[in-house]
Amino acid sequence: MSVFVGLRLGRLLGVLVLAALVTTSCRADLSVDVDVAPDGSGLVRAEVVIDAEAAGQLLDLDRESGGGIPTRDLVEAGWDLEPPVRGEDGSVTVTATKAFGTTSQFTEVMSELSGDSGLIRNFTLVRAQSFGRLDYTVSGVVDPINGFSSFTDADLETSLTRSLESIAERYGADEQDVTIELSVTLPGELQEDQSNGLQPELTETGATLHWETSLAAVNRTDVLITTTRRAITAQVLRGVAVLAAVLSGLLIFARLLRLIGSWRRPKEPKRPRPADALGRRPDEQRKARAARTAQDRKAERTADEEAAEAADRRYGVVALDGMGVLYREGDDIAELLVPFARQRGSEVPSDEIAAKARLMSLGRMTSTQFWPSIGVEGDPNELDAAYLSLHQLSPGVVKYLRKLRSEGVKAACVTNDAAEWATKLRTSHSLQGLIDPWVVSGSVGVRKPAAPIFEVLRRVTGEPPASILIVDDDIDTLDAARKLGFGTVWFTATGDREQARGHEVWRRFDTDDEELSIETAAAVTGEITQPDTTSG
Repeated sequence: MSVFVGLRLGRLLGVLVLAALVTTSCRADLSVDVDVAPDGSGLVRAEVVIDAEAAGQLLDLDRESGGGIPTRDLVEAGWDLEPPVRGEDGSVTVTATKAFGTTSQFTEVMSELSGDSGLIRNFTLVRAQSFGRLDYTVSGVVDPINGFSSFTDADLETSLTRSLESIAERYGADEQDVTIELSVTLPGELQEDQSNGLQPELTETGATLHWETSLAAVNRTDVLITTTRRAITAQVLRGVAVLAAVLSGLLIFARLLRLIGSWRRPKEPKRPRPADALGRRPDEQRKARAARTAQDRKAERTADEEAAEAADRRYGVVALDGMGVLYREGDDIAELLVPFARQRGSEVPSDEIAAKARLMSLGRMTSTQFWPSIGVEGDPNELDAAYLSLHQLSPGVVKYLRKLRSEGVKAACVTNDAAEWATKLRTSHSLQGLIDPWVVSGSVGVRKPAAPIFEVLRRVTGEPPASILIVDDDIDTLDAARKLGFGTVWFTATGDREQARGHEVWRRFDTDDEELSIETAAAVTGEITQPDTTSG
């Protein structure tokens, strides 16, 4: 039985690397190159260089003789395996490439290199757009902790009748002789804090970082690169806006100088009181004093409110979760989607419906593909409209959003949802003018509580984590956000404060005016605890 049956690229790479070591005791080099285009598509290229003797014992390079590397499984999986190339020194290079069209497909392609728990894992690509700029981030891990077993799986070991590790040990292959190189090229300019001591390669259109390790390395290599691509027109407009702001500031400053000058002018001598004032009756004098006292109290309250407003702006952004916070339904899959599918004749198991919905929330499936996959027939747009009409806003949330806007606090939304559904929901509920930006997992290809989605939020808002408050109904999401430096609030109607793990607790939005102001202050400052309103 051939070891290539049921071939996955990671198995091929492992067999080639191991063959080079056990047949010739030479070095083997594995390199992976990632090249991302401005639209978020790109190419992954994996390459193994082995000694000629090892190639001769493992491979028949003459394709016409009927030998060579079986490629059918790889081709069916979308990989393009190039014919092996002989170098001048007799070495042989085996190269495989695969294109990806979306950020979510990038993650799938990278996982095919060595599996979810192998050498190269947890890779994500985030492409975030904001005014005048596009941010690109690639992150992942190269972890050689499992040695030669990083390339294998149960099927391959069955084919070989033993593990790669035991074969390597028998023939004295050394993990130190396997080098692993990874390079990532992104469009735009490399952000200054992203080089991490590496020497970047910069071009007019992009930037490249390289990482190198070996199969014997003790520590894993964390891969992170972020670039920014700016639009010239938008930057000009931004510059005009900044200039206008500076001119406005100078105008205000000039007015303040005139006002200060008026205060320093000599005061005119007091004029005698008019006769009618001297002749007021006692009750009129009491009313006048009372009026002055009320005005003084009003002035004092105004000063207090101004001080409170200044303190309130410590958080510049309040980022609400979608389901369970912005919308009433916390578990929309179980509460709405599954019952809706059952009413439309679906007999697909609930867990399978949830799995398909998760794929939509990662941008890997469209609405047109989703409904037939769960056994629901009909026009996708009509089905979307009927299903999404079941979603209701949380009581009082619109009033709360308007309150934030009036106080100069930006409202954002970061949610795990399908991009199509999130757009239709915010349109049907007229939330475009109240919430901006929207960070939706289906658009960025990664779900909460993964760190990259919070990085997208940070970049599109332009605020540091300490200035952003995350309001969510999921404790694990809040734990992840707090580790990254964000402020956190647990939105729960019934959860005990002892279960909050130290997060602030909010119960609801539909409070009276006094409680709403307390609620808003808590949202912005994080210093005032929302009163428990569960009773009644």
